[in-house]
Amino acid sequence: MMKLLSANFFSMLHAKRLWLGAVFMAGFAGIEIWSRHRLVSQGFADANLDESILSFAPLIFVLLPIICGLFINTDYHDGTIRNKLTVGRSRSSVYIANLLIVWLVEIFYTAIHFVVVLVGGIGLTFNNLADTLLRGGLLLLTIAALAAIATFIATLITGRYALVLCALIAIGMMFGSQMMNSMLESPDTTPDYRDVTIITDEDGNTRYEYFDSEGNKYADPDDIPMVPNPGYVHEPLRTIMRKYNDVSPGGQLWEIVQRGHVEWDIEKQERVELVTPVWQLVLYSVLLIVGFTLLGLGIFKRKDLK
Repeated sequence: MMKLLSANFFSMLHAKRLWLGAVFMAGFAGIEIWSRHRLVSQGFADANLDESILSFAPLIFVLLPIICGLFINTDYHDGTIRNKLTVGRSRSSVYIANLLIVWLVEIFYTAIHFVVVLVGGIGLTFNNLADTLLRGGLLLLTIAALAAIATFIATLITGRYALVLCALIAIGMMFGSQMMNSMLESPDTTPDYRDVTIITDEDGNTRYEYFDSEGNKYADPDDIPMVPNPGYVHEPLRTIMRKYNDVSPGGQLWEIVQRGHVEWDIEKQERVELVTPVWQLVLYSVLLIVGFTLLGLGIFKRKDLK
């Protein structure tokens, strides 16, 4: 196993794609910390690094599966995987070594971001260091679960489209979960009006005038009738979407970055802020890692590499 890891490490270390990704991470971190300093100087942001230090997550969420797909797919087409098996390495050790090197890339990219933000953020402090460290650890575990999924896909698909598929799945998870959160936040009823006019008086005060489908103005906004919202998500789909976001790396990403999620409470008739327990986030990530790794090992052992 150590020889496989050394070979993977050497191959990855000399790959241009690794350093290109590192440049992206460093550049993004530099822009992030520059923006933070600028907002602080203008009085629009607090002088803390809590959010800046964790801003690496969305970028590495997309970048890591791409690196994973490129690395493993290149090994397939260069015959490296077959050579490793020819010299007596087991398929299990080859699979695990690939997964471990992807995790090392994750740590490497995260470290680059941290160093740039901490060095560039001299003069700024942490508002809640313990919470930041906890959320950072959860993000690393969530992205590690995504890496396990990407390794599974890239190992089982030998075509060049494996890279594209890894990237699309990561992007789909991230933005799909964000879209689901928005849908779950929508109320079950919505005001029934056709047009709204914004009127500003001489003093700069703004008021809104609402009109029905026949052009009649509502004298009081409270008189606007409420009708069922066609965009409201009903049960059981609502529970399915919520559970998917709890389990999916994309859903966990936003849960951790945004410190929870907002949903519409039909009984209270208001939006409520909810937080998924930390132990659930950890459990789901670990289950994804173990599940996809075992499934990948089982299929890879029977895969025809000719």
